[in-house]
Amino acid sequence: MKKSIFFLVLCFISLSLYAQQPPAFQDTIPFRNDLGVIIVPITFNGVEKEFAFDTGAQASVGFSWVEKDLKRTSKKVNVKSSNGSKTKMRYYKSGTIQLGSRKITKHRILQIDDSEIFSCYAIDGVLGVDITQHFNWTIDFEKKILIMSPTDFYPEEVKEMHALDFDFTRNRPSVFMEMNGKKIKFLLDTGARESDLNKETYTLSNIEQLPKTTFYSGFFDVKGTLTKTNNIKLLLPDLTSGAVVITADADYGNQSSKIGNTLWRNRRLFMSLKNDELYVSDARIISDPWSYDCAAVVQDGKMVVFKIKEGSDAWKQGIRQGDEIKIFNGKTFTDFCELNKYQKQLSVEKKDFEWEFANGKKLTIQRKKVFKL
Repeated sequence: MKKSIFFLVLCFISLSLYAQQPPAFQDTIPFRNDLGVIIVPITFNGVEKEFAFDTGAQASVGFSWVEKDLKRTSKKVNVKSSNGSKTKMRYYKSGTIQLGSRKITKHRILQIDDSEIFSCYAIDGVLGVDITQHFNWTIDFEKKILIMSPTDFYPEEVKEMHALDFDFTRNRPSVFMEMNGKKIKFLLDTGARESDLNKETYTLSNIEQLPKTTFYSGFFDVKGTLTKTNNIKLLLPDLTSGAVVITADADYGNQSSKIGNTLWRNRRLFMSLKNDELYVSDARIISDPWSYDCAAVVQDGKMVVFKIKEGSDAWKQGIRQGDEIKIFNGKTFTDFCELNKYQKQLSVEKKDFEWEFANGKKLTIQRKKVFKL
């Protein structure tokens, strides 16, 4: 009799646990990528925020609103930024997070101060793999939608997709690509627009034979800090990863090796972090990057050259990074966000623009192919 009761109790517990399992679901979440990163709506305690979907971030981060709206904890942690600097951040209790149809509780996020670049695009935080690893994701870069599903759910379209050599360890999603017989490890970073190859870790003996050019530019880290760079942009030879062959452009410099969103332009990814799987819609991917030779930014209320291509018309005329611009397309900008958005719109419309300097020199900047093949 006791054995029968024990068996019934076990059955009841099993049924209860089964009933508590979330049902199969597929949430379609639209995203915007006006900064080159994936930005999705996410709700904290009933208040909607806009977060960057960032597979390169190990923890979720919110900006200044966190200190006001969420409950702080006593725990702090040192977080290393892309430029190598370290910042001590405090954890806050997130309350109830609503992501698609899923409610997430008993979670913590880190808090950091606001920055110009993220405030400009109304980004309230970064959604890291501490949350996203608990779901499977289809990322459609053409339709600009994320489809979130359980970690044991695979849509039919995955059968037609192509597997990459992928691993998720220590909260870092890595894509392995083979080039000239050597395997290279790249961070899968949906929080980055461009791709990078670390030249200190991966020395290219055949670099002189590759299509390349040098850009004096920079990047903004999660704190909004602008770090100047002078990376060589390369068109890498055929890389193989699983069933996929890729010809990729990447900045060859001191940044960690990563794959940015431009590689997947107009393509679809399926990502299952828990199951170490990544698929892409195309078996052959060829980069065809376009860019302007120059770009500007507002610093201390002045327009200055932010990016310039070595050997370009502007370069030959003596223009260098940091030079002050007096007039941009007949306009004067003193606000960081206003100029940044204006340039983004020109890029979307593929329009030329004109700069005028203090000495009266004028330059017309055109959108061109980065490599002439």
